[in-house]
Amino acid sequence: MILKRTAAALLALGVFAAIVTRIWLRMDGDGETFGEAVWAMYRFYTIWTNTLIGLTCGAVALGRKVSPQIFGNLLLSIIIVAAVYHALLAHLNDFTGLDAVVDALLHTVVPVGFGLFWLTFVSKADLRFSDILPWLILPLIYCIYAMARAQVDGVYPYFFLNLDKLGLARTALNIVGLLIAFAGIGALIVLLARGLTKFEPGRQVR
Repeated sequence: MILKRTAAALLALGVFAAIVTRIWLRMDGDGETFGEAVWAMYRFYTIWTNTLIGLTCGAVALGRKVSPQIFGNLLLSIIIVAAVYHALLAHLNDFTGLDAVVDALLHTVVPVGFGLFWLTFVSKADLRFSDILPWLILPLIYCIYAMARAQVDGVYPYFFLNLDKLGLARTALNIVGLLIAFAGIGALIVLLARGLTKFEPGRQVR
């Protein structure tokens, strides 16, 4: 139990250290106010997911119980974040110094660390395929939020959500495709959980 809470505390610390540092870098280097920096950063699903992981791990570190379904949901989101970033976006950035450290924390260290945390400390037996549908709520809400805020500041965080350029039909199709991808990875997580359940003493898959 102590090891679990310590690991959760380290993850939470890593997340919030990265986010606070990125805010400071934007304020110091780009001349943004605190509010402007926060507004700009929370345009991205990466920051949404890392923040939720930080809050969840912080709760665990303080002794709170968190359901396996929530951990599964966050695992799904951070897998998508890391996969999309390293496959499609990493080559577009040329970070150095603290920016590179923050980038590595948010897109590599936290995803790997959270994955290991899930494998080591989170119960797998209670995950079911019926959990996948609720897991799609977060990315759907984010997509709606991202497009809505773009009507305010004109900035779309990802090309596949650019309603102005793509139009409603194509953007909607992209969102459906994204949710299908989330569901597919979610199914793999449930399958993995079922396979790992046999290593949990006294637990059986429902």
